[in-house]
Amino acid sequence: MMFSYLLSFLAITSILPLGVFGDSPAASTLYLSQTETQFSLNLPSNSTDVYFYFTSPAYSWVAVGPGTKMAGSLMFIMYSSANGLNVTISPRIATGNTEPTFAKEIQIETLPGTGITNQSFVLNAVCRNCRSWNGGSLDVTSTTQPWMYAFGPTNDVVSDSPSAPLRRHRDYGHFQMDMVHATGEGGVPGPSTTMNGTALVGSLVMDGDKASIIHAILFSFAILIMFPFNVILVGFFKTTKLHVWFSGLIMIFVITGFALGIYVSGEYNRSKHFNSAHQIFGFIIMAIFIGIAAMGGFQARQHKAAAAAFQSPSNGRREPTKLDSAHKWIGRLVWVLGIVNGGLGLQFSDSPMRTRIIYALVTVALALPLVIVYSCIWRKRKVKQDMNEDRDVVLEAYYATQPKPQY
Repeated sequence: MMFSYLLSFLAITSILPLGVFGDSPAASTLYLSQTETQFSLNLPSNSTDVYFYFTSPAYSWVAVGPGTKMAGSLMFIMYSSANGLNVTISPRIATGNTEPTFAKEIQIETLPGTGITNQSFVLNAVCRNCRSWNGGSLDVTSTTQPWMYAFGPTNDVVSDSPSAPLRRHRDYGHFQMDMVHATGEGGVPGPSTTMNGTALVGSLVMDGDKASIIHAILFSFAILIMFPFNVILVGFFKTTKLHVWFSGLIMIFVITGFALGIYVSGEYNRSKHFNSAHQIFGFIIMAIFIGIAAMGGFQARQHKAAAAAFQSPSNGRREPTKLDSAHKWIGRLVWVLGIVNGGLGLQFSDSPMRTRIIYALVTVALALPLVIVYSCIWRKRKVKQDMNEDRDVVLEAYYATQPKPQY
């Protein structure tokens, strides 16, 4: 009986890669003490497989990939599985400085020991026939093969899908790896806290999705702050020239934010097709803003021509035209659309719920005073209109009592 158990144990260990049981195989190792991240690579001398051990704190996604730039690099990206107990490994290839796309042709097999342990990702894996891929290859004879590493932002990625959407990296860096030193008997390398056959190139670079943040700030400031203030300028101060200049400033904010939105959309797989509700509303709002600007310019020319035709101050008051009413109501419409689209943008970018709640509260806090301002302006105009109507009635009654001129 004991002999049969011994034979079974030997049979099992004979098919497992060296490094799961037994001595660690040949490997080159990257170790980052700041984050306690380790990436160790083994190249079996008798196959085209690639074994690797990858561990890092389980706070977001983490990635490594060969090359000096993202374009054409085969990146190994890992993040938490949906149940938070295992690791999802996603091989991806990028075409530039954009979110890489899942490469389903790359086959990675996870091995025993893979999971989340003590709040850290632990990945034991073998990649079958992945020393070359569409757009690049590993130089297994190089002693200075360039590699990159990157860490995602603090928001967690929790998914079983190898094509889960990722945010732009928070930090990244470069290193070189001795591929000859990593070549030998095949197997998963063991844990290590020392650099071995690797050398860092430069220092850790702080990054982040700054363009997306600026895009959100510019649009939010234009819609929630500048737009209502512009209404106050028109309603209380009656300064057309100041209104025109301030409207031009708003357009600068909107156009800059729109351009940044186009740029950011091209960085991510989920937004590069411009078919989301947030993006469609963005194009509509931009078109309306341009229409309002054109309408305002036409109105300014009309007002100037009308002012030149006035003969005396008594008839200088100009009654609102249909174009004035259209300009006013379309402006209110684009303001509401802008607020709604801001919420859609937070949802589309998968912003934290607390950020969405803050946006909603700020919107209500700024909208209520604007409603009060509109009410004051409306009441002021109503009182003035009633006074004018009463004056016209009195004048009409007075003239009715006067004898008609003889011709």
